[in-house]
Amino acid sequence: MKKVILLAIFLITVGTKAQENSIELTKNQEVLKCFPASWEGNYEGKLLIYGVDKVRMQLPMELKIVEKTDSVYSWSLIYKMKGKPTDVRAYEVKIVDKNKGHYQIDEKNSIVIDAFLHNNIFTSFFKVMDNFIVATYTQLDIETIQFEIISATDKKKTLTGNTTIDGEKIPEVVTNFINGRQKAILKKIK
Repeated sequence: MKKVILLAIFLITVGTKAQENSIELTKNQEVLKCFPASWEGNYEGKLLIYGVDKVRMQLPMELKIVEKTDSVYSWSLIYKMKGKPTDVRAYEVKIVDKNKGHYQIDEKNSIVIDAFLHNNIFTSFFKVMDNFIVATYTQLDIETIQFEIISATDKKKTLTGNTTIDGEKIPEVVTNFINGRQKAILKKIK
């Protein structure tokens, strides 16, 4: 009898988990269908630029997302630094394959960066001038986007692995030193 009860509890738990996963998958598919239109708007907040153990700099930041065509969106980043001209980065986000969450960020200067939307996080990963950059935009709710940059140098790294232990081939692992982190919570403005 105990085995039957345990089996019933197990099946109910597995069924509930499968239903939760199915609902989550449906939500993710809806986000894929709606992005970037569902993010359209003007957002602003403070960009925090971190040092090792504290915020080194803060500056006002804006993100403006506007539909240009059904497959191209204006994606403008605006940085306002004291005593300096406003830095406007007027990019475009182009839909490549919505079903796979594949997009491209066109910087309008011959640089085009592939980006991907997974679990409501729009992510690009690229290397420029000996630095790896991971940039993420996460829609926290319909009014809030979290922007984050993590950079790592390709010049300073640690190599480990690349050996055999007890007959098992251990692959080489390269660890790059993190040299920068930035984060902004951007709120939609009317």
